[in-house]
Amino acid sequence: MPGPGPPGDADPVLDRFAHPDGRARFVAVRQPEPVEPVDASYPLLLTTGRVAMQYQSGAQTRRIDALVEATPTAFVELHPHLATRLEVVDGERVRVSTRRGEALLRARVTDTIRPDTVFVPFHWAGRQRANLLTSDALDPSSGMPSFKVCAARVDRVVEAVR
Repeated sequence: MPGPGPPGDADPVLDRFAHPDGRARFVAVRQPEPVEPVDASYPLLLTTGRVAMQYQSGAQTRRIDALVEATPTAFVELHPHLATRLEVVDGERVRVSTRRGEALLRARVTDTIRPDTVFVPFHWAGRQRANLLTSDALDPSSGMPSFKVCAARVDRVVEAVR
């Protein structure tokens, strides 16, 4: 079976792994509880991540018109049950708050997320910046910041009619 590279390249793990016995090593890792559990004030889990049309902070990709048109602004994904409970409709502006800050984002209602969790992409700057919200707690093993999960709340933003 050919490897992912040019023809003739060997797949380094096709037949064996780089251990004396050629077998892979797996290590079970217990996922720790979030440093910041949900509570009555912040009843949702917030997670951050990527969207296909942006790269890292978006400093370069947000300069490409076609990519900006595909995903023009940051957003927050909400499950339909959560959106209904909050009386939020798709495209409506909401406030996502954590113990560290808040961001005003457009709601994107989707059934691909859990009802107790919201998702914010991290490619935008300014008031749309996901890391205004995230925790700076460090993982005890790697020392990496805990940007992937924190307690949050979402509220409708009632915009004044002009």
